[in-house]
Amino acid sequence: MRRKTNLRLSSIFAAAVIGLGALGAFAPAAHAEDGAEVEEFTNTTPAVWLQISPVSNKVTLIAGENNDYSFTVSNIGSETFGFHVYAAPYSISDEDYNVNFSNETNRTQISRWIKFYDDEGKLVDKASFKIESGAKKVVNYRIEVPKDVPDGGQYATIFAESDETEGDLTGSGIKTVSRVGLIVYGRTEGNTEEVANITDFKIPTFMTSGKISATSKVENGGNTDFEAVYNFEISSIFGKQLFAKTNAYNILPDTTRRVDMEWDETPMMGFYKVHYRVSALNGETAREDTKIVVIMPVWMIIISIILLTFIVLWVIILIRKRSERKSRRLV
Repeated sequence: MRRKTNLRLSSIFAAAVIGLGALGAFAPAAHAEDGAEVEEFTNTTPAVWLQISPVSNKVTLIAGENNDYSFTVSNIGSETFGFHVYAAPYSISDEDYNVNFSNETNRTQISRWIKFYDDEGKLVDKASFKIESGAKKVVNYRIEVPKDVPDGGQYATIFAESDETEGDLTGSGIKTVSRVGLIVYGRTEGNTEEVANITDFKIPTFMTSGKISATSKVENGGNTDFEAVYNFEISSIFGKQLFAKTNAYNILPDTTRRVDMEWDETPMMGFYKVHYRVSALNGETAREDTKIVVIMPVWMIIISIILLTFIVLWVIILIRKRSERKSRRLV
């Protein structure tokens, strides 16, 4: 009788395990979708296409001094066309660091101090030029710093933009316009304050899907910009490195920048060790942490719960059977 009962319980448990294994066989696998879209490129070169070099310029601003600088505009389009250059404010709209080129602040006054040399050598607010296909044009500009320049950083964008009369006419009747720019980072010789604060430092430790990520915010409480460095490393629980990325971003004064670091090729399940470090002001301000991240899909959680339930029931039944046998022996 005992053998039959134990055999029956064993059969039930084995059937449950086999059934759960069958469910696992139908679980989604970690592979690229067959229908993934592939971006196609054509060899057609746009008629209007500009490039600019360099893409940024860091300058020292001395009260009452004028200094000249230059940049190069290249026509990599297929036709000759006209373009113009001008300066605009460079400010930040939100924590995701969306840029605003029209909002003037106390930190964008430099956009009004920038003048350009035209083909006649005159200084103007906006200069226009013609450029042939495959040619390069060196554009010279001057920054005229006033005597009462405020302390701290000043920021502007210099744009090179094709004229509105140029461009490819699309099927919808809209002309394409090419615009490129370089950022001017100015710093005065006055009283400079550098204050960094790292907040919202997070590494999620349990996920059912998605990408392994780390998040943080860096707040600039000073009056000039600084660079923040982000190090993101992922390894197996046995120490083998699987992914590593390092990014550096400028943080402007009176702004907070949120940065999300992600592992794009995150597997659908597993255990991983994640190390995240954020530093600013050459490491004077820093935060770092290492955590174990678990990725378990919902279907795996359901299977685990079902399996655990069967194990608990199995144990309860065994305990009851043993209790019954002891009771019978005492009788």
